[in-house]
Amino acid sequence: MIQHIVLFRVKDGTPRELQQKACDRLEGLAGKIPGVRSLKAGLDIGVSGNFDFGLVAELDDQAALDRFSTDAGHLDVAYWILEFREEIAILDIAR
Repeated sequence: MIQHIVLFRVKDGTPRELQQKACDRLEGLAGKIPGVRSLKAGLDIGVSGNFDFGLVAELDDQAALDRFSTDAGHLDVAYWILEFREEIAILDIAR
């Protein structure tokens, strides 16, 4: 299993509602991509200096991560987030 963790920092002035919509769109991918066991996204609780929102996906294996990374629905959301994203951090952990 692989845990795919992605953290997003957004541009100043990005409304929390838009960030929540990003989380909702990301969670909407759950159950649509083979090999994705779970996908949770959410907003930071407001700790200064933290990233603004993020996701944790559990995937079966490297092949599932590759499918997730190239899935049209995922790419659609990812490119949309680019419009207001300032920084991103990605970590993939094998379990």
